[in-house]
Formats: sequence, structure tokens, C-alpha cells
Amino acid sequence: MIIIKNGYLVDPENNLNGKFDILIENGVIKKIDKNIEPFAGVEVINAENLIITPSFVDLHVHFRDPGQTYKEDIYTGSLAAVAGGYTTVVCMPNTLPAIDDVTIVRYIIEKGEEVGLCRVLPSAAITKGRKGKELTEMALLKDAGAVYFTDDGAPVMDSFIMRKAMEYAGSIGSFVADHCEDLNLSNNGVAHEGEIAAALGLPPLPPEAEDTMVARDCILSIQTGMPVHICHISSKLSVEIVAWAKAMGAKVTAEVTPHHLYLTDEEFLDFSCIAKVSPPLRTHQDIEATRWALASGIIDYVATDHAPHSHNEKMMDLHICPPGMIGLQFALPIVLELVKKDYFDLNRLVEVMSTNPAKKIGIKPPALKEGEIAELTIFDPFESWEVNEETILSKSKNTPLLGKKLVGKVKYTFYNGKMVYKDKQ
Repeated sequence: MIIIKNGYLVDPENNLNGKFDILIENGVIKKIDKNIEPFAGVEVINAENLIITPSFVDLHVHFRDPGQTYKEDIYTGSLAAVAGGYTTVVCMPNTLPAIDDVTIVRYIIEKGEEVGLCRVLPSAAITKGRKGKELTEMALLKDAGAVYFTDDGAPVMDSFIMRKAMEYAGSIGSFVADHCEDLNLSNNGVAHEGEIAAALGLPPLPPEAEDTMVARDCILSIQTGMPVHICHISSKLSVEIVAWAKAMGAKVTAEVTPHHLYLTDEEFLDFSCIAKVSPPLRTHQDIEATRWALASGIIDYVATDHAPHSHNEKMMDLHICPPGMIGLQFALPIVLELVKKDYFDLNRLVEVMSTNPAKKIGIKPPALKEGEIAELTIFDPFESWEVNEETILSKSKNTPLLGKKLVGKVKYTFYNGKMVYKDKQ
């Protein structure tokens, strides 16, 4: 049994916003009260000056299993997840082979259960081999445990295929998520088309490569009445398009990554491939647009797009190195900074990082409520820590934040009634 004393609880779904104690017995939240006296045989966690929320849910991670486990695997990815306060993650299907078969769906679920640190759920490919040509057997994949469908890492360029995918997924109670990029417009660009790319002579990647595909998907959603989810939205115009589509009644949702809320294309000034990500880091104006869209509900979720790559891959020439950066351990401090800057409050943080993404994939949201299995995150909102190779628990270290300090640190994570992470400091 565990008593968590003096923590500040935040759970808008259960109208909790204040200082309480929590008693956990046999993995279940037995009691929440202003004061629970310790007794013989109980472990006490002093959460004075700490915040307790439902644990986090990430709709978009890359754990590279099967096929590229030199970058990450389900064990190391799970370690990074719980260190970031996450107890549910959704793996992307751009593995080798792609997640387009029920055996791979089951493999990922079973491997996640074997590791046991967090809930590891697969998304499945929209098209066979993620080649954009032929739809997968979505109904079979969903029955096997796939929580949604995406060719992430690649867009579905064929609008007819995308429309059919929306209709198929929607008809079985699921949805498709799109990596919105018109490859004809992006044209192997490296950095956001703007002053930085021009000054450095980098191949430009225009924002309309994202904007036009976001518009297409929103229009298809309006016309079919089926849901669509926009992955890693990053541009000001794309935000405005989603706002318009929602006003038109489209069943469209959108996610934003921590790096698109925090980092700009100025990270390219040292010509580092670490800053290369898809979609690219953009301007301060784009960051402001995504921040306010997250605050207002135009953007529905924070999703890390945790994308590990090896050191050697990220040391390649900018033109050929793979895009992507890790993010599971950095989401909380980055979103907390927005709370401190009054973009929104802690209730909204819980909504976009826990409750709402859980609902989106049809799982029961973690809750600070008596009778519920303990799945919660305890963090210090003011602790400063350095991002370095020791503090990063992912197998890969590819982040522009390396060597920098962030404020806000997870101290404990509980999953399925058990403490799965305790900060060493």
C-alpha cells in the first residue's frame, strides 16, 4: 500500500484541482482525501510542492520494432515513455516490415505487455507496405488491436485512395491519420522555406506542401462525413484551415508536437542534421499559431512524434540524413512552459496530454478517482534538469535540446497500479 501525501491534484474530468492525499491499495486508488494518516506497513511518498495528474497518452511514437531496433526498441522506448509520464503510447507503422498484417499488430501488443512498463498499442498502415496503392484489411487489423490507420512517415498522395480509406476506417468505428505533405511541393526540401533556408543555401521545403494536404483531407472529411486526424500540424495556415473545417462540421482532429511548440528553424544555423524533422521546424509566427490553437481547441492533442535515429544516421549530410527527433521526455516541460506563460492552465494540459488522446483511441482515460486503477504522473513543475546522454533513457539521443536545461520533471509514474518510474534524483 502507498499513501501519496500533500500533492496538488489536477483532473478536470473529475473536478479535482487542489491539495489532497491518495491511498493506493492493491493497485487501486482506494481513497482521495484532504488528510490520510499513515499506518503500519504503508509506504509514504511526500508529494509536497509536486503536481499529480492522470498519466499521459501519446498518439504518435516510433519505437522502430520490428526491423530497426538499433534505433529504439519497445523496452527502451517504454523507459523513455514512463520517464516522461506516459503510460500509453501508439506506435507508428513505418517499421520493417510495415505494420500491415495482423501478426505484426499482435507482436507489438504482446511485446509491450511482456515489457510491462506502459501500454504499447499499434497503429496500422492505411495501404499495403505503406506504398499508397492498395488499402490494407482494416477490419482485420482493427480486430487484432490496431487503434487507427496511418501511413505516417509518408503521405497518402492519391486522393481517391485517401477518400476510400476514410470511408473504410469510419465504417468500422476507427479513423485515418495523415502525414500531410505534398511530395511534389516538398521536392526533397530540407528546411522551412524562409530566411534561414535562403541564408544557408538549404533546399527549401515550402509550408504549402503541408497546407494543401491538410486542406484536401479536411475537404474529404466534410464530403464523406468521416473522421480524419492531422498528424504533427506545424504551419499557421494549416491551423487556420483546420479551424475552418471544424466550423464547417468536419470530423477533423489535429495534434502538435513539443518541438513544433518550442523550436524554430533557427536550429539549422549550425547546419546540424539534428534539427531536420518532418514537417520542418518553422518560424516564431508558426509557433505562436500552434500554441494559441492548442489553447483554443483548434488543435486537440500534444503528440511527441518521438522519432529515434542512430548517431551515425544523424551525422550524415543534411540532404540524406533521416528526419526526426526524440521527444517523450521533453513534452511535459515544454507544455508546462506554456502554462507558466498563461497560454492555458493545468486543466488544459491534462486534457491535451491525457484525457482527450485516450478518448480518441477508445481507451478508458486515466483518472484520479476512487475505485480506479492507479495510472498517474507526479511531477515537479519547477525542477530544472539538463538534457544529456545520461538523463535521456531512449536508445537514441537525437534532439536539438541536448546540453540544454528544461524546467519541469517527472518524479514518479504509476501504470496499471504499479510504480514503473521513480526519478533517481
